[in-house]
Amino acid sequence: MELWQLREIVLKALQEDLPFGDKTTEFLIPQNLFGRAYFLAKSDLVICGEPIVELVFHEIDPSVKITWLYSEGAEVPKKSKIGFAEGRVSSLLKAERVALNFLQHLSGIATTVRRLIKFLPEKPLLLDTRKTLPGLKILQKYAVRIGGAKNHRFSLSDGILIKDNHLKALGGLEKVLDKLKNLPHYLKVEIEVKNLSELEIILKSEAQVDIVMLDNFSLEDLKKAISLIRSQKPNLKIEISGGITEENLKDYIQFDVDFISSGALTHSVKASDISFKIEEIWEE
Repeated sequence: MELWQLREIVLKALQEDLPFGDKTTEFLIPQNLFGRAYFLAKSDLVICGEPIVELVFHEIDPSVKITWLYSEGAEVPKKSKIGFAEGRVSSLLKAERVALNFLQHLSGIATTVRRLIKFLPEKPLLLDTRKTLPGLKILQKYAVRIGGAKNHRFSLSDGILIKDNHLKALGGLEKVLDKLKNLPHYLKVEIEVKNLSELEIILKSEAQVDIVMLDNFSLEDLKKAISLIRSQKPNLKIEISGGITEENLKDYIQFDVDFISSGALTHSVKASDISFKIEEIWEE
């Protein structure tokens, strides 16, 4: 992640939360009041988001000092202090909610991913998807990496992934495969298939296909599809996707595939429970 990208996200978030200042803090809290506060893990978690938390506080007040007790990506036990923020109390209060929103959400993603990674064998690789919140994709995919999984495409510019609507728009799989004959050799191609019939068309084709995505296949059909691919085109990589969650992942690790992708890594994780508590106050 580039600093300018993070700063752009932070500035938008602060503008949302402080469009005309913090009325409560500005009315009640004197500028000569200083304090020290801590971030508290209220559940076991993988900490993620420290760089952006620091940026939030420093955009509010560059003099705020942030000290972390756990490094980015560390596993933090419940009831542990994660780190401290020290500076003007008014600055701590203004930055608190935005900083926590980022920290809780990103730690929630990293925590979920780490739990799944420990459950998976070395192969297949666990991938995210483009099912991210607009404006937060760069952070959510960063949290996936901190958790230990890999990123699928970041954007539509990153590769050719032919899905059901592409097939519909072009009149079917055969016509799409025909178009691939003119594809530059250096581009990788992935095609999503919905059933065994579509898979058989790909297996019979001479078109360049590098990865086939078996999307929303039943467990029975997955077994058949993987057997066909491994016997007929052993170099064709296999990705399985569609409705894969933490609850049903165990049903899929039995299969000999290269990738498992899940939108649930980013679009429906529960935020980690983290609080921010002032523990010391003084005047200067």
